[in-house]
Amino acid sequence: MEKFEYSKSGYPYAPIKKADTKIKISDYIKNEKLMATPMFREEGFLVFNEIREGPAFKTDIIKASIDAYKSGEWTDPMPSVYTQQFWEWGYALTHAPNGENVWYGGQRMICNFEGDKAPKTRKEAVQKIHDYLIECFIKHNGTKEAPHPWLSVNGHYPWHHYAGEAGFDAFGSEIGENINNYQWHIALTRGVARQYQGPWCMDFSPWHGPSVTSYIENTGYGSDVTTGPDAGHSMNLFKRAMLMSMMAGANVIQAEAGGCFSFYPEIENGIYKITPYGLVMCELQKFAKAHPDRGQTITPFAIVLDYYHGAYSGFEGRKSFYHFPYNDGDNMTWDLVDKIWPGGWETIGRNELDVMVNNIYGDNFDVLLQNASQEILNCYPAIILSGDIKLSTEEIKRYKEYAEQGGKLILNTAYLKFFEGYKNENIIVYGPDYSVENMDAIIKDILAKEIPFTFSTEIEYIVNVKNGSFIVTLINNDGVMKKPTEIPIIDESKRKTITVTYTGDLPIQSCSDIYNNNDVTVNGKSVSITVEAGGVSILEFVFG
Repeated sequence: MEKFEYSKSGYPYAPIKKADTKIKISDYIKNEKLMATPMFREEGFLVFNEIREGPAFKTDIIKASIDAYKSGEWTDPMPSVYTQQFWEWGYALTHAPNGENVWYGGQRMICNFEGDKAPKTRKEAVQKIHDYLIECFIKHNGTKEAPHPWLSVNGHYPWHHYAGEAGFDAFGSEIGENINNYQWHIALTRGVARQYQGPWCMDFSPWHGPSVTSYIENTGYGSDVTTGPDAGHSMNLFKRAMLMSMMAGANVIQAEAGGCFSFYPEIENGIYKITPYGLVMCELQKFAKAHPDRGQTITPFAIVLDYYHGAYSGFEGRKSFYHFPYNDGDNMTWDLVDKIWPGGWETIGRNELDVMVNNIYGDNFDVLLQNASQEILNCYPAIILSGDIKLSTEEIKRYKEYAEQGGKLILNTAYLKFFEGYKNENIIVYGPDYSVENMDAIIKDILAKEIPFTFSTEIEYIVNVKNGSFIVTLINNDGVMKKPTEIPIIDESKRKTITVTYTGDLPIQSCSDIYNNNDVTVNGKSVSITVEAGGVSILEFVFG
């Protein structure tokens, strides 16, 4: 086994292999170790099929079935010291005023965001989040002195960084469920993992509206929940979201309660019969095992949010921290995210539409807080400040040093007051105040310099670099819709034929679709490929 280094939280970093090729990770990733983030386990990436106890299944047979079908792994690599509320503590914090339906370790949690306990200021809101996370932590683990590492997995509200600020070491985000904008959650979770140097995971929940995918009759969910093979999300969305998370660099992708959803309760030859859900897991595991080296995800941009952003996630109007009306800075962040992933902010009730979107900018962004260290800031070719930012003297010095070292600092005119009299050719200014309408040319220009590919039409794309090759993930999110209790509708006319062109100087030796196991014809520096509605192609470009 290769020797791993260990981070300050005790997790191993992935090994960095020396390059003897013309395509090198170090040419596209400024700090390979920090941007890779630590791993949950020495063996590396994991497709995790979570097992939960239940009357319809026996745990030992579930484990045997997972092993027999090769539908992922069932050994949980993540720390037992954690805080979570069904993987969505942000929602629990704001939507359980009397603790109803909110359980931790058999104890009810009381929401401290309502009534007399409601925060009066944004600063107080952050403190209440910290207090709530620690309260959850203590009730689940019995003591605040439980050994590190600590794991926080959130969903809905994009407050992931506040767990890092509260002292947690590992991070995750729930997607699926009734959660908006999965690409935004990837950017948040990868960003918090990089800012606080911990491993990260993505969890897909099969809930959709008041329904959940199930292949057993007695689920125990109650009469107000619709269950069945046609309930919950489409298998197409499940597969797209998990592949996106894998190629975006997550250390673990988890099928929430997948050990139950993957199987029918009938036993044949000592194992359970596999379901359509389980077949997706088999496909994911097969791909992960065939291609264990995903390379590193290139993310040229850090979106740096104000410390007290409290961003809205798609519930009951725009309110920072669920309480404070949006100001100009908050609206700026809303508009910026909506520019990058159009329509993704509010998708509840829209039947899977826009939870993942095709776009012109790709998934080339991480999200940090304004207090990110100099070392982390310097990892990014470009930084976009956003929100109602008020920079301290130390932070101003940090951002000036970033520009002086060659980073492109993208400043809205509203922030020039913090840099009065300071001039640097790496500072890019745009306006009007708190408006992002004039950012298109700036983002496109930097992408052209940092991403060595162009794309002929809008599609979701992720670019990874390995020593010797690039991997380009193409996801066509158009043409698939599913109501919570009906079969999915796929509009095959939404297929896309896309030309991907390499803009570098090296000759392309070959290109193959490593996900669909197809060779792709190279014409000069371009390839053209058709991606079906809801389809995925993962292209590996190898260079001579």
